[in-house]
Amino acid sequence: MRHEPTGDDMGNKIDFVGFSEDCRVEGKVDLDDARLADLLNSRRSIVVHDVTLVSTLDGHKQAFDKLEIERDELDIVVASGPRGDPKRRLATKPNGVTMKLGPYCAEGFMHAPPTANPVRGINRRPTMVAITDAVLEYQFCDEPVSEWFRTLLVNREMAVSLRTVTNPGGMQPPAA
Repeated sequence: MRHEPTGDDMGNKIDFVGFSEDCRVEGKVDLDDARLADLLNSRRSIVVHDVTLVSTLDGHKQAFDKLEIERDELDIVVASGPRGDPKRRLATKPNGVTMKLGPYCAEGFMHAPPTANPVRGINRRPTMVAITDAVLEYQFCDEPVSEWFRTLLVNREMAVSLRTVTNPGGMQPPAA
């Protein structure tokens, strides 16, 4: 992560929460694309404003006005902002998955065409892949944390493992 000097004004700001190997990144991003997933998939790095880094190891915080973060430094990002154009959505089937990314485990539903296998087809997808109705588990200050998120964007390039599961977190698949 590179610290950037403060500067230009931001347009369409949205909340940003991301998880790297040893910290949680909280701030705002200027959304230049239709969705946060599109922004992350179209760039190798993003600039986060009004940033607070929270160490998952000891809880200490560090603040920056602006920070440029490489996509390959992010294991997971919490989806926020607009969902994109409803006319561009395709019919999909929710598939229960669990994915290990560094110190994190994300479990939820990965949506794919009805006949597709989400595990076998993962390398043909964009870098940041959505998991809905997701439970994220990790250690914070040596204590287990389990958080539910409507949608997580997981960095498939950082995945250590991916497998299908039935009813992740005991949940039923959402209506497609």
